Amino acid sequence: MHLLFLTMLFLESHFCVQSSESNSPVGNNMATNGLSFPWSKMRLPNYIVPVHYHLLIHPNLTTLKFNGSVKIEIDVKNNTNWVVLHSKNLKIFTATVLDEHEAHLSDKVLSVLEYPPHEQIAIFSPKILTSGEKYFLYLEFGAPLSDGFYGFYKSTYRTKAGETRVLASTHFEPTSARMALPCFDEPTFKANYTVRIRRGPSHIALSNMPLEQTVEIDNGLFEDQFEVSVKMSSYLLAFIVCDFKSVSGITATGINISIYAVPEKWHQTHYALEAALRLLEFYEQYFNILYPLPKLDLIAIPDFEAGAMENWGLTTYRETSLLYDPDISSASNKLWVTTVIGHEIAHQWFGNLVTMEWWNDIWLNEGFARYMEFVSVGAVYPELKIEDHFLDTCFGAIGRDSLNSSRPISSLAENPTQIKEMFDTVSYDKGACILHMLRHFLTDEGFQSGIIRYLRRFRYSNARNEDLWDSLIKTCSEEEFTAGEHCYSSTQATKNAYRFAGEHVDLKKMMYTWTLQKGIPLVTVKRQKRKLYIGQERFLKIVLPDDPSWHSLQDGYLWHIPLTYKTSHSDHEIKHILHTKSDVLTLDEDVDWVKLNTDMNGYYMVHYDEEGWNALTELLRVNHTALSFKDRASLIHNAFQLVTAGRLSLDRALDLISYLKSEAHNVPLLQGLGYLQSFYKLIEKRNLADVTHNLKTYILQYFRDVIDKQSWSDDGTVSDRRLREEVLSLACDFGYPPCLEKAKQLYDIWVESNGTISLPTDVSETVYMIGAQDDSGWAYLLEKYGVSMCETEKSKFLSALASSKDSEKLLRLLQLGMNGTVIKTQNLPSLIYMVARNPMGHFLAWDFVKKHWNELVEKFPLGSFGIRSIIVGTVTQFSSTEELREVETFFKSITEQVSQLRVTQVATENVEKNIVWLRRNLETMRTWLQQRLNYTQCGMGYLTKNETKRANAAYQEYISAERAPLPRNMIENSMFEEEPDVVDLAKESTSYPIDSDDVVYEPRTSRLLVRGLGENDLDEDEEDYESSARLLGMSFMNRSSNQRSAASSYTRHQPPGSCSMPSAKTTVVGVLLLVVVVSIFMVIYFVPGCTFTRTGCQKTNSTMETIYPISTSKELFPWTELRLPSSVHPVHYDISLYPDLEHMTFQGSVSIKVEVLHETKIIVLHSSDMNITKATFQGKVVHVLEYKPWQQIAIKFPEDLKKGPYVLNIDYTANFSNSYDGFYNSSYVDTNGTKRVLAATQFEPLAARKAFPCFDEPAFKSTFLIKITRESKYISLSNMPKVNTTDLKNGLQEDKFKESDKMSTYLVAFIVAEFSSYSKNVSNTTVSVYAVPHKKEQVHYALDTAATLLEFYNKFFEIDYPLSKLDLVAIPDFLAGAMENWGLITFRETTLLVGNNSSPIDKQLVTSVIAHELAHQWFGNLVTMRWWNDLWLNEGFATYMQYMSIENVFPHLDIGTEFLNVRFKALAKDALNSSHPVSTVVSTPEQVEEMFDSVSYEKGASILLMLNSTLTNGEFRKGVIEYLLKYNRSNTESEDLWNSLSQVSKQNVSVSEMMNTWTVHKGFPLITVKRNGTQVTLSQEHFLLNAENSTDDSSLWHIPLTYVNDSCVLSSCKQVFHLKDKTAILKLPGKVKWLKFNFRSDGFYIVHYDKEGWKDLIDALNEDMTVLPCEDRAALINNIFALSRLGRVSFSQVLNLTNYIKKETETAPVIEALFQLDQIYRLLDKRSELNLASRMAQYIDDHFGSLMESQSWEPETSVSKMTLRSALLEMACSLNRPNCTTQAKHLFDQWILSNMTSPIPSDLMRTVFKVAAQTDDGWNVLLNTYTQSIYDTEKHKTLEALASTQDVRKIIWILKNSLDGSEIQTQDFPLVIHTISRNFAGYLYAWDFVKENWEKITQKFPLGSFPIQSIIMSATSQFSTKTHLMEAQNFFSSLGAKGSQMRIVQEATETIKQNMRWMEDNLKTLQHCL
Repeated sequence: MHLLFLTMLFLESHFCVQSSESNSPVGNNMATNGLSFPWSKMRLPNYIVPVHYHLLIHPNLTTLKFNGSVKIEIDVKNNTNWVVLHSKNLKIFTATVLDEHEAHLSDKVLSVLEYPPHEQIAIFSPKILTSGEKYFLYLEFGAPLSDGFYGFYKSTYRTKAGETRVLASTHFEPTSARMALPCFDEPTFKANYTVRIRRGPSHIALSNMPLEQTVEIDNGLFEDQFEVSVKMSSYLLAFIVCDFKSVSGITATGINISIYAVPEKWHQTHYALEAALRLLEFYEQYFNILYPLPKLDLIAIPDFEAGAMENWGLTTYRETSLLYDPDISSASNKLWVTTVIGHEIAHQWFGNLVTMEWWNDIWLNEGFARYMEFVSVGAVYPELKIEDHFLDTCFGAIGRDSLNSSRPISSLAENPTQIKEMFDTVSYDKGACILHMLRHFLTDEGFQSGIIRYLRRFRYSNARNEDLWDSLIKTCSEEEFTAGEHCYSSTQATKNAYRFAGEHVDLKKMMYTWTLQKGIPLVTVKRQKRKLYIGQERFLKIVLPDDPSWHSLQDGYLWHIPLTYKTSHSDHEIKHILHTKSDVLTLDEDVDWVKLNTDMNGYYMVHYDEEGWNALTELLRVNHTALSFKDRASLIHNAFQLVTAGRLSLDRALDLISYLKSEAHNVPLLQGLGYLQSFYKLIEKRNLADVTHNLKTYILQYFRDVIDKQSWSDDGTVSDRRLREEVLSLACDFGYPPCLEKAKQLYDIWVESNGTISLPTDVSETVYMIGAQDDSGWAYLLEKYGVSMCETEKSKFLSALASSKDSEKLLRLLQLGMNGTVIKTQNLPSLIYMVARNPMGHFLAWDFVKKHWNELVEKFPLGSFGIRSIIVGTVTQFSSTEELREVETFFKSITEQVSQLRVTQVATENVEKNIVWLRRNLETMRTWLQQRLNYTQCGMGYLTKNETKRANAAYQEYISAERAPLPRNMIENSMFEEEPDVVDLAKESTSYPIDSDDVVYEPRTSRLLVRGLGENDLDEDEEDYESSARLLGMSFMNRSSNQRSAASSYTRHQPPGSCSMPSAKTTVVGVLLLVVVVSIFMVIYFVPGCTFTRTGCQKTNSTMETIYPISTSKELFPWTELRLPSSVHPVHYDISLYPDLEHMTFQGSVSIKVEVLHETKIIVLHSSDMNITKATFQGKVVHVLEYKPWQQIAIKFPEDLKKGPYVLNIDYTANFSNSYDGFYNSSYVDTNGTKRVLAATQFEPLAARKAFPCFDEPAFKSTFLIKITRESKYISLSNMPKVNTTDLKNGLQEDKFKESDKMSTYLVAFIVAEFSSYSKNVSNTTVSVYAVPHKKEQVHYALDTAATLLEFYNKFFEIDYPLSKLDLVAIPDFLAGAMENWGLITFRETTLLVGNNSSPIDKQLVTSVIAHELAHQWFGNLVTMRWWNDLWLNEGFATYMQYMSIENVFPHLDIGTEFLNVRFKALAKDALNSSHPVSTVVSTPEQVEEMFDSVSYEKGASILLMLNSTLTNGEFRKGVIEYLLKYNRSNTESEDLWNSLSQVSKQNVSVSEMMNTWTVHKGFPLITVKRNGTQVTLSQEHFLLNAENSTDDSSLWHIPLTYVNDSCVLSSCKQVFHLKDKTAILKLPGKVKWLKFNFRSDGFYIVHYDKEGWKDLIDALNEDMTVLPCEDRAALINNIFALSRLGRVSFSQVLNLTNYIKKETETAPVIEALFQLDQIYRLLDKRSELNLASRMAQYIDDHFGSLMESQSWEPETSVSKMTLRSALLEMACSLNRPNCTTQAKHLFDQWILSNMTSPIPSDLMRTVFKVAAQTDDGWNVLLNTYTQSIYDTEKHKTLEALASTQDVRKIIWILKNSLDGSEIQTQDFPLVIHTISRNFAGYLYAWDFVKENWEKITQKFPLGSFPIQSIIMSATSQFSTKTHLMEAQNFFSSLGAKGSQMRIVQEATETIKQNMRWMEDNLKTLQHCL
């Protein structure tokens, strides 16, 4: 019954279809169920058209299957019962037809017929579908995810941890959408798509359109619903489910561009984003049509056969085509990535907006995209020199098009295999070349206008070949003319005609000759006087005119050729249309030469008569620059192509390139060199020893100068780098000894570093290839291949591995590629190709392909370029008739599979071409080489005598050495450029051109982008030597014969009569011996005064004379230490200075009274960057020696100077410092927009020597009398009051200042500026505050604060401030926060000036800095540390006093919370092994700079707080006063302080003994508390994170432990227990509920309790948190997080403690908890642990949400409340809590509407501004605010907001402008780095920027300085992956003397390791607990 019913249905359907559409084919095709299929054509019927697809898809990434449903709205054109559409490998579960109301047309289940050969299904509707009615087709379906690279397929990647992760992605072009959903899968069936995707919570989904909403459904699944798409073809649909991470930016027109990659490769996406943003904006302007979608995603897919795919809004890429790592990727890789992106974005217009009607015109998509990639990249990135590669593209197309197996651009293609083959060199490269010719013909403007017309006319629809020509020739309509710029034709123009060189041309007719017939024309030129006889014929490489088939192959071919030419006498291009077989041109005058096809703008070859070639050859020899580089390159190309075709003799072509020794442009140079190497590779494989030997010898001789001048670096332009890459590869390939040695040296260094040192990217592949030639090197590279996270790097490794000469290794590689686990299947075609290029793999690859053919076809569809590349790549170097027969035999054996493939014809024709080339040219080559190589006695003629000697030495070296197999030559231009496919074989690992978008395989890591290689691409005499220019970029795997076996002719010979040369071994031994001798001498030289024994340098050798350094005058410098000798001390300086602020120079003189304390013959002092014009000693001129490395100068005397006083006078000149130290210039812009300049000083620690010669060490205290000459408009300031002003000539004035108190040089200061001030008198001291005039009113708060604090310190220290004046000056450019110069304190403006809208928090900062600097007037100025190792005596004291003084004088500023936070940060720093003791040894300037760190400041202050808390009855203050009195105006060491305190202390404790344990040991103790009843066991150990690198640490501290218990928590109840030993027992007087040690966190240690101890404290907090002071609650939070990092407590225990925080309202514990949780959140976010980051954000919201909601947005006066709410609200807004961002936006809007007069509470300003900065408008408003504001606190917050943007372009702008100081002051660069590094969008940009600009950064900021420390830590502190660790180590190790030894580098590395360890240990806990 069922069969009968179906039969009836079929009969009815046949009738219905035929009755409604008479031409509907109904054939005898049988469906899978045995019934007749109702449609017989490959193309679908056109009577049903899809309108809208509603698609739901659910991929299961566990089962690797997907299910889906699709509801297709269809438009019925003719009545029918049948719906025929495409489906492939899908199981259809349900099929239903619905009416317009979505009601079922039948209550029966509809059967689905399937016809797999046509990939079609048919659905029968019992009710006729009526024309003009609306229907819906609903289908449910499912299938496994595809194992290949088409349809909806699975892809995998491995994380660094070894985990395999799965994703699902689509690739539908050309005919694979039908593999993911039933659809009308043809380009003309454009429709809208609404996509819904179901996924798990750990994944994201992407599709063409933006996400509209996400809905949570059953079973923990989410459904992502996307916006409705624009009308598009099915092949452009795309969707992906993955766990990728992205970076985004927005174009000027608001398009959101995002780059996606696997999380651990996210840092490689940044360049792609920059390129995509810029290129999209270019196309919008060029096409004058906005990109029509709101977003464009670019995503790197781990498994991707093509190079890229242009899916509308979601372009997909092979990782090597999108990801770029500047540390690994070469210039060629950068060019490749840029070009592929340019290609795919061009498709958004050509292909997506306007689509070809059918695949026969695919060139309308691909040819245009290929051409526009050159146009766009050339305009946007001119530095990449993309125009150099366009010639190569056309050369590649010519190679393919000159074979008879070529095809017309527009060709018949019906079935999927034929369609796939359309994606070839002809569509891409030839299409691009004829468009270029057309553009040149029409002019740029005409071409642009025409394509704009084409795009506008056919937008959202389809076009054919002729539609393009119609658009280009159409004249203006009235409407178009009125509309504007897109109509360019004159209204008088004839419709189809253009004028070209005075001739009317039918454009359509002309272009049909280029698109409808295959091949390329050869223009022949014969000159007789002024007549040029020109003709055209079809250019064929193999068939000669005397061949019987010649005429049939030429018959009917005629092109309309837009000829261009120039002559020796023309100054412009001459044009002519050749549209007949022959023509005659008349020249205006007699000429010496004629060159046709100017700049190769036309797509045709040119052959001159003998006289013509002779004239051009001579021109190149005599004056080659008379022709452009493009003309020179095209001449070389044409000549060798004509050689291949048998039309020109080889010796004539070789003579033509003999000029190349004078060639300076890389394109023709590489073109010629590439052909030579191509010949070598072809001949080499025929074992023609004599020719191979001579050709190699000739190449090395002739191009040796080019080779020798190459550096092994990444320096230079893109063009320079390309040349280096190619030439050094060639040199190593040919066994050139210097090349081999350098490559081996670099490889060994790289291996020794375990691959952490970055090799120069442009030569790294060559280096790897050298390393791969032994077993251990090969194995090591294979291991590196397996773990590398960079596909570019992996492709280099794979290329190197494939260069091995061990056939077993090559076979293993092929097997790994076939397996697809270690080597991905996508790389198999390129791997086969690389092995085939290897002489040892030549037949191995061919045999492998034959053996595994069926498996290969399963992996790569027939017609795909994977298969094409495999076929052509394996046979391209065959050149014998035996090999040809073998190829033909194999192809016949698989005829059924390949009968429709053109590629087999291409491959066969290439082998024939190689055979013919050798037959025609081998003897000519042999003879020509013998003539050129006239051997001298030493074997190398054709050179000068000296050159001969050098060449002979090199030659003898390489033929005698045991040579390792060498890397493939990158230059071998491969004679193959004929089909991008194969070339696209070269891309991934060696060098492919984009072949289809599907363009797989990009230029091998080092390859230049040469696209043209084609199917035969590999051909052309090694591909026709065709691309010789290919050279330009590609290189292919080949090894020279020098690496072959013993059969090689290069075995070790010494021809009779040859010159005897030292062997390689002898030379190496000699060199090593010389190195050892020199090294010993250098050690002796640079370590003077050292006796070397077996145990090292032990004692001074009185018998060895000291070895002195060499001064700048080449004389010996008489001092050998960094520290100055103590024999001479300065007593007084008279300094006169004249700063010239117009020329930014100053001149000075200094008279130094010195005291000789010990007889000496030398005086040594400091001077840096000065030109000393005169020096006298005791009135006599003396000679000054300078040793710049130590910034020292010296004067030698013939006899000892006796003890006593002397005077030294020095006159000098210098430039103002260009950094922020020494005497430097600063500037600002006043309110009128006028730039004002000033000069200021910053001498601490080592920069007084930059302003005047001096004894620049703290212990050399002196008095100073200073005079400053200035212009009258300026004032000058110095440490002391001004005594008088004297008028001088030229309107200058001299200010003289009072003699100073005795002080160190670093405290001297002077300023010349146009400042204004306010003053007041305090305790006989005039206090003044200075600022630029327009900020004068902002000084009042500072003035009052300074006066108050000065009075406090006078009383506290019981020593009055000793000077009569105290100036505080705000400097516009100032790196530090402030500087304590005695009597003249300098400040950054933000730390001194307070505006009207400044908050109490702002005032807290200003107060703190003033308090700190005023404390220095006693600690540091009055009493100074003796040397910088005790810097803490200055800075630790000043830091402690700033907090103590403010707490006493300004209690409302709540400084205690800030001091607590500072102590926590000091603990975190000191917990690292890279920390240092408070008092530590320092000697070098960098080490001195690094002492200005958290240990000296915050730890120093913390131990003083602990000491003060331990001492009683004011003993601390008494001891300090005693110290200041005793050492007044002198220098001290730490012990001096402890002695002073011990003298006044009545404690039972030795202060000196106790405190030395805190200053001599680095780090701090961890106290472990175990309580058993009333007995408490206490133990101490070093709290040390990252302990793997630490030495055995037995440090013991004397710890004044403080504690309280539940009975009392008042200060009066505090108990003290002194823990001096490793362990001790504390007896309690009775039982207690809990114990809390370190009361109020006054001690500098961390406490860990046993399990019960923590539980008791947590319970107490949960029960009543107020039982502990807020400081103790904050300390518990801090300590438990620290213990978690140490691994002593689990993170679940941390969360147990923090659960109480929901009830917390006090500032200190809340901000500490927020800080710690935010740290973890940011680490998770930056590791792309998106799910955990989201859960952490939710945890924060759960625990702090109510407190966040309760915060007021109104003005507040309490500092504590302001600190709390600013932290809470900033966190809330950063997590995008709606209430927070809404309120912030409201405040910002009100502020703007009020013209910035409606105040934003200052403590909330940063939060509000950060929210506003996330929009373009808000960011621009803030930038304007930043530039206009005169309030520095406001500017500071504004800058932080600007730097918080997520827009990458803005991030890059801020980075650049803050470093160069143009828009943002350079002093704020560390702040910018810090802010950007905190954000996900910017942290890798910041890191990359730091690396790329390190040289410039260290010019601005001294090595070791606090800004450098800040920059390094900010940029790296949130790294937590091995990749980032290796990257950081790599970078730091590369710094060498420029920073690698800085302590901060060790700290940064340690911090990353700690982050990694913590994440590894706690991720599972986080997943469980959050």
